[in-house]
Formats: sequence, structure tokens, C-alpha cells
Amino acid sequence: MTPSPPPITYISIPLPTNDVVSRSIHNLTTAISSHRPWSELIFSGDFSLPESFSSLLLRSKTNFNYFFVNYTIIVSTCAAFALITASPVALIVVGAIIALWLIFHFFREDPLILWSFQVGDRTVLLFLVLAFVWAIWFTNSAVNLAVGVSVGLLLCIIHAVFRNSDELFLEEDDAINGGLIGSNLR
Repeated sequence: MTPSPPPITYISIPLPTNDVVSRSIHNLTTAISSHRPWSELIFSGDFSLPESFSSLLLRSKTNFNYFFVNYTIIVSTCAAFALITASPVALIVVGAIIALWLIFHFFREDPLILWSFQVGDRTVLLFLVLAFVWAIWFTNSAVNLAVGVSVGLLLCIIHAVFRNSDELFLEEDDAINGGLIGSNLR
């Protein structure tokens, strides 16, 4: 019996918290800058009923992959308007929590170091979930937030279903990652 090879270990270079935050903010702005032009979302293209259910699914999937960042901005804007109706404090508190989510969970590449200790991903996730639940409870804005997100999702679904996606062209990597074409290279 041959001995198994030793496990591979990865060594990460600890970065100060402000470097992690600045890289996360850079990644966030890069992601937002990849949105499609708003004129392309609203004014260009043909709006029609899909011919079949399979056409509806393909059209929706293509539009969601192509306009993903725009749809995210639309849902976020609807949620922000709904929170403004609750109170401006709710918008500020929930906005701050969402900013923390973006910086410390979605766009963070490096380990988070606080007081010379590396903070694990589960700890960061637990803190963010608890902070979000506290923010919703503190501002009494759960219903308003749910309505805003629902309205934004409904607008995006309607657009994705009725906008003809025949003239949209995705980059090959985007199409593979979106599941629109298969690849044996994954």
C-alpha cells in the first residue's frame, strides 16, 4: 500500500482590515460598472409575447444573464424607495448593513484580520446575519423592504419575459457561467 500524499496547505498573507475593505470596494465598483447601458435596457429591442414556454424560459434566462447588474440596481432602488416610505432612518441603517454585506461577504477576496486574529468566514456571515436581523427589527421595516424587493423583482421578471433577446450577445464566458451553453472545460 502506497502512502497517500500529504494534504496541500495554502498560506495566506494577512492583510490589514483597511486593505481588505479598499479591495472589496474596488471589486464592488468594478461589478457595478459592468452594467449594460440603460437605453439598451429600456428603449432598444423588441417587446413581444414569447411563442412557447421553452422560448419564455430561454428568453428569461438570456435577459437575466445579460442585464443582471441592471436588474440588481432596479431591485435595490425599489427597496430603497420602500425604505424611504418607512423612514429615512430605516434607509440609512439597512443601507449600512447592506454595504457591510457587500464589503465583507460578497466582494472580499482576502481573509479578514482583526486585532491580529484571522476572522473566519462563518463568523463574518453570522455577524452580518445578526446585524441585518437587528436592523430590520430596530427599524420596523420588514414589510416595507419585502414590498420594495417584490416590486423590483416583478418589474425585472416582466422585462425579462417580454423583451425579445434575439439580438443580445453574451461573451462566451458569461454564457457558459449562466448555463446557456454547455462546456466540458469546467
